[in-house]
Amino acid sequence: MANKIANQEYKVITVTPTIVPGSPTAFGAGDVFFAPAEIPNAVKGQGGCSKLIGIGMIDQADQSLDLTFVFMQVSTALGTVNAAVDIADGDLETAAVQGIVTVDFSAVQVDLVASKVAYFAGGAATAGINQLPMLLQAASGTTSLYVSAITNGTPTMAAADDVDLLFHIQR
Repeated sequence: MANKIANQEYKVITVTPTIVPGSPTAFGAGDVFFAPAEIPNAVKGQGGCSKLIGIGMIDQADQSLDLTFVFMQVSTALGTVNAAVDIADGDLETAAVQGIVTVDFSAVQVDLVASKVAYFAGGAATAGINQLPMLLQAASGTTSLYVSAITNGTPTMAAADDVDLLFHIQR
């Protein structure tokens, strides 16, 4: 359910991307971490715009995931999952990239023994160099956006649903 404050609507959208378990093979730094995952109803109306104000991560594999998120209007693969990013220029144009956010998980993580959680809300201490908030605009005819990720470390995942992403959005 969305909440409204001063004519603004705030929503947390949970997305569980499909992870290719790598055990015993870890992902390499610079690998595609997951194929594009839909962020449904990320904007109010078709082709609308919203503001991404925070990203929460639940890491059930206890890997301290340092990632670069790529937000796009059109679901477009950045390359093969668990291999180096390899996207053609034409495909990059088709994706209509809306922005990127690089996160340093260890900067804000809470270790829950068998898993870890983190929240990034912008500023140099939590999400890189003031990468949030960020405007995201959906393609005409849809209220969804897509996100994919690139690893900045070498995680080994155990299950396809080891990661939950919580997108804090102002619509």
